[in-house]
Amino acid sequence: MGTLLNRFQTWWLDNRKSLLSRFTTDEREMQEPEKSLIELPPHLASKLVAAVDNLPTDNPDMEAIESTLDEAFKKWRENSHADNSVVILSSPVTTVSRILTESLLDWASEREIPLRPLQWIGRPEKPETIKIKLQQQLGRGLITTESKQPEIVVISNLSWCFLRCVDGLEGIDYLQDVLLQDDSRFWVIGGGKVSWEYLNHVSHFKAYCGESLELPRLTGEQLQEWFEPIVDKFEITFANAKPNIEFRNNEEHKSNQSRYFEKLASVSEGVNTVAAQIFLSSIRYEQKEDDNGILEAQNPELPNLPHLDVSEHYLLYSLLLHGDLTLAALSESLGDETNFVKGQVQTLRRKGLIEKKREILTINPIHYPRLKNELANNNFIIHESD
Repeated sequence: MGTLLNRFQTWWLDNRKSLLSRFTTDEREMQEPEKSLIELPPHLASKLVAAVDNLPTDNPDMEAIESTLDEAFKKWRENSHADNSVVILSSPVTTVSRILTESLLDWASEREIPLRPLQWIGRPEKPETIKIKLQQQLGRGLITTESKQPEIVVISNLSWCFLRCVDGLEGIDYLQDVLLQDDSRFWVIGGGKVSWEYLNHVSHFKAYCGESLELPRLTGEQLQEWFEPIVDKFEITFANAKPNIEFRNNEEHKSNQSRYFEKLASVSEGVNTVAAQIFLSSIRYEQKEDDNGILEAQNPELPNLPHLDVSEHYLLYSLLLHGDLTLAALSESLGDETNFVKGQVQTLRRKGLIEKKREILTINPIHYPRLKNELANNNFIIHESD
């Protein structure tokens, strides 16, 4: 138990930066929230972004995960024929690997059972190798079920286990088989809601799993508490949306602040990465006569979604489906030539919808709420009701 957990902790520390960052700030194209922050002094803007990026994982997420895990794990330990898996679902623009891995470090250390994580920080480069790489890390060999030691298996991001292309679902087929055949393991799986709905549609993956938990939306009060260290550190004030009643002194300021975070929760749909982007894009800098400026959070709003054609819909849906992709993987998922897709990607980067960091392409979280609605309205598999 100790050795496996120690290996997991070592791997976690080695890859912490890759797994934890909420932002995939584009290396060449300036997008939101960077465009809004350009008016701030550069040193102040960079400190503000870093502070938001380093905010801890939200307690409501952690509490919901640990409560669900406790209940399902207890049932499985008492009856090995009970459901042997829990699926934790987040929005496709949320770093589910961050939330799940942080939650499990403390939770697993309290369980007297070995922990076997899938130690990936991304999708294998060749989709046809996904199955064999899963087998190499998670396979047990040809020993009987009776001789297998109970253990917890962790897949921090199910989206890395498939690619929508020829042979790209073999890894999912393998996972379906082992979920059914080996009841000496308890599986903890993280994934994006869009990929979950897609896998249920094409392979009925849900039928092979136990309970699924969709991370709860954060409320205005929870967001206010989450951002409180940032507000205090940078002495951020809040724009006065004059109510019809008068307040005295700091009562008015508190009211402005609470109204701001209620609006932020609404427009971000309670998704932490979206809320973080909107929060940053709402910050303005006002220079004072004594050469000291103040930061003010103004009305939190989503940017307008630019006009998108049908081919752009398919490309953006593929990114939401997979969470993150290289250009080669995106081209393979679309069945188009790489040079053609590369041109589309560059256009969408200029429009602010796609971000690129190193070789990884992702959706800019600030556009997620409106983008998913547009795709759903155009008959893409986004919501369960579809």
